[in-house]
Amino acid sequence: MADLTVSIIIITYNRPFLLKHCLERVLAQSYAHKEIIVVDSSTNDESEQVVAQYPEVLSVGLYGQHNNMPQARNEGMAVSSGEIIAFIDDDAMVEPGWLDALVDTYRDKTVGATGGRIIATPEPYCDQVTGYPSLSIAPSGRAIIAIIENLGSFSTDQVEVDWLVGCNMSFRRKALEQVGGFDPAYTLTNAREDMDFSFRVKRAGWRIVFNPSIAVVHYSPRSSDLHFQNRSITHFSIGRNSTYFTIKHFGLNPYTLTCQLLLAPARDFGLAIYSVGLLSIAALAQTVGRIVGLVAGIHWLLSSRRRSESAPKILQPDQPIIVQPPCTVLNKKDIPQQATAYNKGSHLAQQDA
Repeated sequence: MADLTVSIIIITYNRPFLLKHCLERVLAQSYAHKEIIVVDSSTNDESEQVVAQYPEVLSVGLYGQHNNMPQARNEGMAVSSGEIIAFIDDDAMVEPGWLDALVDTYRDKTVGATGGRIIATPEPYCDQVTGYPSLSIAPSGRAIIAIIENLGSFSTDQVEVDWLVGCNMSFRRKALEQVGGFDPAYTLTNAREDMDFSFRVKRAGWRIVFNPSIAVVHYSPRSSDLHFQNRSITHFSIGRNSTYFTIKHFGLNPYTLTCQLLLAPARDFGLAIYSVGLLSIAALAQTVGRIVGLVAGIHWLLSSRRRSESAPKILQPDQPIIVQPPCTVLNKKDIPQQATAYNKGSHLAQQDA
């Protein structure tokens, strides 16, 4: 099979610093048959200045839009020419070998889409995560991500899934032409737009493969904001787009209505009550700790001995410190003799006792 050309589309919005590092990672990929397209929705020209440093990168300006991911992806696809279209975000730093692994997956002509590991920072050098990701969709329209950390799994096995995550996904151009572009009705935080598109490709008869070798390191400074998950607009977007996705793909019927309007809200309220309970316990524990600390502080104020003990004097030792020589390894022939001598010594000590 001839070498496939991959169009790599990077979506960016007011993050020139991350964009620069993202481009450097993509340009460092050894696979030669690639084109790089940046779709810029920024409100200033800083990202445009970054792209201007790389003559081989094509820039597409998308003005008057605020983080409309589906439209940005469609604009990027419209100017692309590759047989494979790959999407990454400006905060997704591709790992070495990312592009080679991506192309190798498409050697199988039944594969219409592929993506891979998403390693949340800091990189999990110590905590190895095993097992397969479960990127599936229930008939209720609910997205199932069994153990989200498994998106960064160290497993090398490929597995077939229902959908891919937007910051590290790619599609065969034939599949794109068959199902059309991304649905711009997924608004606000654009939740479910990647799932919607992947699911349409799956329903068109193509296989979607999760290949762990197609890895990116995901920084996402916006989502790391401590208050981000508590913003009402985020939850409104998830609820709105999830219900739209469900009706679009599974119809308007008693089952989907029950799942979306009763079961899902009940689960959310249950999690909210659980979180409030944990926060209440934590607040109570800290209050009790402060009271105990108050008693300890008063004791320190009233006791000269306690004040003295809180700042113990460090004295120089009277005798020089003896550094033990390194242990020597006994020869095998010496071990029985040493053991015999030790046993005899122990026996004599017991007799003296």
